[in-house]
Amino acid sequence: MGHGSSRSVLLTEFWELPSTGRIFGLLLFTLLTVGASASATDLIGKVTNSTTKEPAAGDEVVLLSLSEGSAKESARTKTDSAGRFRFAVADPKTPRLVRVVHEGVAYDKMVEPDVNRVVVQVYDVVDKLEGVAAIMDVQRFEARSDTLEVKQLVTLRNASKPPRTLMNDRPFEVQLPPDAQVKSGLVQIEDGQPLRDKPAPGEHKGEYYFRYPLRPGDTRFAVVYQLPYSGKAVFEPKIRNAQERFVVMLPKSMRFEPRGTGIFRPMPDVSPDNVQGTAPVTPGQTLAFRVSGTGMLAELQGSQQHALSREPPRPGGGPGPPPKSPGPLQNHDSFILWGLTVVLTAGTVYLYVRRRSAVARARVRNTA
Repeated sequence: MGHGSSRSVLLTEFWELPSTGRIFGLLLFTLLTVGASASATDLIGKVTNSTTKEPAAGDEVVLLSLSEGSAKESARTKTDSAGRFRFAVADPKTPRLVRVVHEGVAYDKMVEPDVNRVVVQVYDVVDKLEGVAAIMDVQRFEARSDTLEVKQLVTLRNASKPPRTLMNDRPFEVQLPPDAQVKSGLVQIEDGQPLRDKPAPGEHKGEYYFRYPLRPGDTRFAVVYQLPYSGKAVFEPKIRNAQERFVVMLPKSMRFEPRGTGIFRPMPDVSPDNVQGTAPVTPGQTLAFRVSGTGMLAELQGSQQHALSREPPRPGGGPGPPPKSPGPLQNHDSFILWGLTVVLTAGTVYLYVRRRSAVARARVRNTA
């Protein structure tokens, strides 16, 4: 029997039913249709503990709707014994963010419009951890008459095995000059959106720290500070661990004078400004240098209009509940402008260093 004749028979049998039967049939059909439509817009997810390779059961999961740079909680639930969760999504076209809180640390996962499945990785949390090291320290200098401004970005890598998250009172500390006036701070997890997070002052002058979890992978900490300036200043970067690299960026109108020879080398292909970088350093090396003169970085000047037109940063995961949404820029000339630019530059510097290292290794192999 063909499909057309089957439908005809079913329709005939349907209309031969008593009126109450037809009403019940229509009601059942409507419920099934609505149920199928609702399930099509559900967001289904799974949370995996990448430390234990097991499902993360009982973790709190928050669904956030993103709009105009702010995040609004839409729903909240907990994972089941298999690490699974489900949300009913009212508007699948709206960008969303899933936040999973595991052992007090939040892990975020962006969900693009019309995507209905997501997997989130979490990690066990410890307060002491081996395998965490600073891999790069980028310092940018600009000077106007009596003020020197420094934008410093330090990249930490958590290569712990098995992978775990480091969280304590001071996961990352930075030592600034004693008379530094901190203006703002920033944190970036891997390649996510940079987040405002101003470092807190420590017990000693010039000591600051970020209370931000170090998840497996790279986390970048940035601080913007100003110093009184008489036309020249001396800096002595601290070597945190072996194999760390240092990069100094300043306008070509300013002068860079390293104390030791052969440690800093020009990096001409990174930026229109004067960029000086080191190979991997070892404890005991002298990294002191002096900067003098005035000027503004050409890179930041050139990217101002582009960065101001970008979408404000979206929220990211820190310890505990969601942080407050980013507010308007205050007191400092476009911190978000710099925040978005410095991360891109840091990545450019890192790729440049890797490319030079690869070329050097190839030369060694060819001459062997």
